[in-house]
Amino acid sequence: MSDSPTIIIEKDGMAVEILALGASVVSIRPRGAPHSMVLSMPLDQYGAANQSYAGASVGRFANRIARGRFDLAGRSYQLSINDGVNHLHGGTGGFSTQEWSILERSPSRAVLTTTAKDGDDGYPGNLYARAIFTVLAGDALEIAYEAVTDRPTIANLTSHLYFNLDGTGDVLGHDLTVPAGHYLPVDETTMPTGEIASVAGTRFDFCEGRRLADRPEGLDHNFCLYSHRSMNPRPAATLRSERSGWTLEMTTTEPGLQVYDGAKFDGSQSHADGRPIEAFAGLALEPQIWPDAPNRPSFPTALLLPGETYRSVSRYRFIQGS
Repeated sequence: MSDSPTIIIEKDGMAVEILALGASVVSIRPRGAPHSMVLSMPLDQYGAANQSYAGASVGRFANRIARGRFDLAGRSYQLSINDGVNHLHGGTGGFSTQEWSILERSPSRAVLTTTAKDGDDGYPGNLYARAIFTVLAGDALEIAYEAVTDRPTIANLTSHLYFNLDGTGDVLGHDLTVPAGHYLPVDETTMPTGEIASVAGTRFDFCEGRRLADRPEGLDHNFCLYSHRSMNPRPAATLRSERSGWTLEMTTTEPGLQVYDGAKFDGSQSHADGRPIEAFAGLALEPQIWPDAPNRPSFPTALLLPGETYRSVSRYRFIQGS
């Protein structure tokens, strides 16, 4: 059992459980739901043991950076390598492995904070980060990330939630809509090739909705929602289950959405009730800056300078019977 503090925030019958270790969302239960809408694991499977990042806050840079290298302000930086030949989700000591401090707490809101020191995992600058979880009226959860730095650096945080609106079985019967006209093709290491490809005429076209059983094989790709971050959340995805009757409506300020089908779950992790987590047990929807952005000038920027405040906001609304 983890000794990390847990927090339950709630409003109007919707409850969200958060673990300070990794600033992780352990469960989301809207009003009337008999189960969590996200993969929920025993508490001792979070932190460094959470190899799938389920529910965790990931950073400093969510997703992949090629060979763990990038240039900034005339200097080259080498990050830790933890995904084949690449850097993934902040590296070996990323935010998902850290014990966050509880800064504020109210019945419906929790603010957690952590600090990444200059040079941690190879990143420049001290980065001071906050994760803000708020249960809103109408069965919705808002997750906001804020960060400031004392040196030029890169920042890209996200919540790595895996959704299963049925609470059991796989998600291949769910219908997914993503309003993105383009996506990023990847190479054999799941790194973007640099091409920004149209979804038209491909299985990556989720604009009008598509059953996940009809997804492209090996779905672990960034969908190009917008060209830049916005001040206010914009439509990002809709996930529906005919079986349970639940719908998730997701909005975000972020320009990209990484969609991963959970194919690599192999039973080595378990649900909170002890059942093994098998392939396709959850769909990851990760709002973020596009992967490898520090090496791709044509991608939205992840640059964060002293005096600026990084802020991303994503909202998850659950609807029954739609």
